Amino acid sequence: MSMSVTELAGLPTAPTLSRALREAARYADQGPHQALRRALFGTTTFDDFAAVITPEHAIAEGVALIVIGDLVDPQVTDQDWPDSTWSAGYFAQRVARAHQAVTGWAEAHTTDQLAHLLEATADRAHTMEAAA
Repeated sequence: MSMSVTELAGLPTAPTLSRALREAARYADQGPHQALRRALFGTTTFDDFAAVITPEHAIAEGVALIVIGDLVDPQVTDQDWPDSTWSAGYFAQRVARAHQAVTGWAEAHTTDQLAHLLEATADRAHTMEAAA
């Protein structure tokens, strides 16, 4: 099961996606995935974040990748946005597609461009969080 961005934003233990993406832009020099992990978990070291990660954080990371990925490859969200109808397996497939799209995009762009992409994604996530 997955959650919509709006549902995720409403959970008490979940990070606000737009805030995490905006913070990730500050760490763009670490690459998209490490920047996102630093923003969501406070660290990029697995042993450190494994102790504090919640299911909501893991879902937030996946949803963030999908939102970022959609800006660089519309095929990432060709079946619409995550919601409660998505099975865990389908969610994992979409996250994997987004991961590939974001990784490929980042390899061909500068750190500054990645920071701008993350900021644009934060703006999109903020709009999605406000939708109800």
